[in-house]
Amino acid sequence: MAVGMRLAAIGAPVRAEFRKVASTKLWWGLLIPVALLSSMINMFGGVFTAAFPESERLPLLLGSVAYSLGLTSVFAAVHGVVAAAGEYRHRTITTTYLTTRGRAPVLAAKMLVSAGVGACYAAVTVVTGMLAGAAADGGAAFPGVGPLAATALIGVAVSALWGALGAAFGTAVSNQVSALVALLLYLMVGELLIGALLEAAESGTLRALSSYLPGNAGEVAIYGIPANEIAGPVTAPQVVELLAGVTDPPGWGVALLVVAFWTAAVGAAGWLVAARRDIT
Repeated sequence: MAVGMRLAAIGAPVRAEFRKVASTKLWWGLLIPVALLSSMINMFGGVFTAAFPESERLPLLLGSVAYSLGLTSVFAAVHGVVAAAGEYRHRTITTTYLTTRGRAPVLAAKMLVSAGVGACYAAVTVVTGMLAGAAADGGAAFPGVGPLAATALIGVAVSALWGALGAAFGTAVSNQVSALVALLLYLMVGELLIGALLEAAESGTLRALSSYLPGNAGEVAIYGIPANEIAGPVTAPQVVELLAGVTDPPGWGVALLVVAFWTAAVGAAGWLVAARRDIT
């Protein structure tokens, strides 16, 4: 009975949030560059493979799809931020809170729907990337079904988590422009600087912490299986270190849990701030 009541309490806000997202141009406006970027990256990967015939024995397409998935998670986070903070910008958050029992279900609904949009972006990235890569070089080694499905599922999970994280961050900051600029500055500059400082430390423990930053953890999770398929189990950790810019990366499962931890932490911060914010 208690579980049923909790599901009923979150069901209505989720349906309302889904209608809001579906009725705006934001989700498909970001989906277009996601599909185009994936197509261009994987088409270039196919052309690269065709230019070096000796590389056709390797499933390089799996690597370019993984790289595309890493970029897609940024778009998922941007959607979450803009969708959540947009409610404050357009002052619709007052009506949302007045028509919902409690503010926690509102945040949970925003995080769930933004996670769904992020998962959709990742699925489109995989499909368009595989089609573009195969069109650019049909003779290249096609990734096995198992590694491809595993990489796709991990990419979907990472993008979903970043979508939810973005919604929580947008709720916590509430100013749409500030939240968006802060998120992009952190991902494009801030995490690189923090990672560089950690990598410069003499302590191996401090250097290993670079793998546990939110952006780096997502890349470690996505690159794990492709690196193993292309470079082999012995060299794969070094390949992940090179691609993600980290030291001593954990396995993809641990890295995925790290991203989930950061999402939960930002979600808790968003809930604390939203619960105490005055709404007019």
